[in-house]
Amino acid sequence: DKEVIHSLENPHSEEGGLRILKGNLAKDGAVIKSGATEVKRFEGPCVIFNSQDEALAGIMLGKVKKGDVVVIRYEGPRGGPGMPEMLAPTSAIAGMGLGADVALLTDGRFSGASRGISVGHISPEAAAGGTIALLEQGDIVCIDVEERLLEVRVSDE
Repeated sequence: DKEVIHSLENPHSEEGGLRILKGNLAKDGAVIKSGATEVKRFEGPCVIFNSQDEALAGIMLGKVKKGDVVVIRYEGPRGGPGMPEMLAPTSAIAGMGLGADVALLTDGRFSGASRGISVGHISPEAAAGGTIALLEQGDIVCIDVEERLLEVRVSDE
């Protein structure tokens, strides 16, 4: 069925469902499942968690609100260990009715079931000295899918 399986001459979309983002938060790159969200640009203050368990507790306690960027760090290949999948936090965010209004950044990974504004595989990861380890509560992060950017807003000082 040509409606389900498209040819190379007639792709479903020009770009595909994944995008690699780079910037001062992901010098070596990060991945967003662009096909899982209509949001193409998101900017907001960080709410920092140093593990998936800490993030889940914080989300359930209402520490995350509309407009926030949830950061879950130390979940990459070195820090995880084993680079755990982040379906539980994305599901909790969606379950709180915030799926289109909260972004999630992590050096961990996502599966095909993750949805929303979810950026994973941030490299270098926190445990390897990546910029994600330097983020502080309230820092402003910008995710721009069209421009393929992932940046923290910092002054020139």
